Amino acid sequence: MMARDDVLFEDGRLGARLRLDCRHYRGDRPCRAGVQGACPVGCGRYAPQGRRILIIKLGALGDVIRTAAVLPGLKERWPDSHVTWISRPNGARMLKNHPLIDRLLSFDAETLSHVEYERFDLCLSLDKEPGPAALAMRVDTPDSRGIGLSVYGTPTPLNPECEDYFLLGLDDELKFRGNTKSYQRLLYEALGLEYAGERYRLYPSRDAVEAARAFWERVGVTRDDIVVGLNTGAGPVFANKNWPPEKYIELARAITERTDWRVALYGGPDEGELNHRIADACPGVIDTGCRHDEQHFTALMQRGDVIVTGDTMAMHVAIALETPTIVLFGPTCDQEIDLYGLGEKLNAGLDCSPCYRRRCDYSPNCMDALDVERVFEAVGRWIGSRGEQAASVASATGAGA
Repeated sequence: MMARDDVLFEDGRLGARLRLDCRHYRGDRPCRAGVQGACPVGCGRYAPQGRRILIIKLGALGDVIRTAAVLPGLKERWPDSHVTWISRPNGARMLKNHPLIDRLLSFDAETLSHVEYERFDLCLSLDKEPGPAALAMRVDTPDSRGIGLSVYGTPTPLNPECEDYFLLGLDDELKFRGNTKSYQRLLYEALGLEYAGERYRLYPSRDAVEAARAFWERVGVTRDDIVVGLNTGAGPVFANKNWPPEKYIELARAITERTDWRVALYGGPDEGELNHRIADACPGVIDTGCRHDEQHFTALMQRGDVIVTGDTMAMHVAIALETPTIVLFGPTCDQEIDLYGLGEKLNAGLDCSPCYRRRCDYSPNCMDALDVERVFEAVGRWIGSRGEQAASVASATGAGA
């Protein structure tokens, strides 16, 4: 039998061995490193893939973003590793350009057909849904960690270290009040890795960054302007995850009437009407639009000096961009969110929160109880903090002397 990494030419003679494990080899197109033709003997651009790691993470887009915190840890432990990440199309678009991901694949039939044929040294399966969990069971690897699927079609932990993380989904008291660890720490421990505060990052494309620059210039935002971003949506899955529209309008008015800061509105397609309403009620507020793709949304958020948001995808984008973030928590667990020292988590502190309920009959509810003035003061603290940091840097470097 011919080995997988050999090439048999038409005359039946084993020809030159192709470097199929090289990071630059693609097979259907010329070499990424610019080498033409078959791999030459002693090629100086040869870069073996090393330990092949497969990450399976679909889930909600925010969860995909924060799971990228595992990448620095993997590269620290296995510097020469080759990382393949399987996600849904929106996740693949969001993680595009990430320097620690060697290959991004969409979760579709084409990907499934060839991933099952490949061999990996390590598979990390991080979703509880049957589809991705089942894929983890079909991967050719000696080391599977995270969550797989039982023969009964039910999720199950694949390694002992994952059991505590897995139980959070089965025990509300443990998840809501017993756990004090961030998602990132839980993730590292579940995968048998040592957590040292690794963070997640995003890298918008050059085109997206340039389009965002042109947008801010068009609406008259200068380099010296302070921009407070308000992300007004938080998804419909859990009740009261969104701050009421009237609160956002009141906050936007407070900012525009009491400061010289600029207010920018962010959101997705579901927030289009709401953001128009806020902009109409508050002259001078900038509506950044609600139909951007993942890369352009991220690039636009880079301009914010402080972001106000609920527990949603935009929160994770802001954290990934290292932007001070004021997060408004209602039905979800704030202890799982790590702001890495940049921002504040505001919670009304009601006894019934967190709850993760799909419906809620309480009035006022947990998000109603979050006062506008409290949010405004938090924004001011972080605007002031950024000014102090800039002054400190200027003083240390002698700028302005």
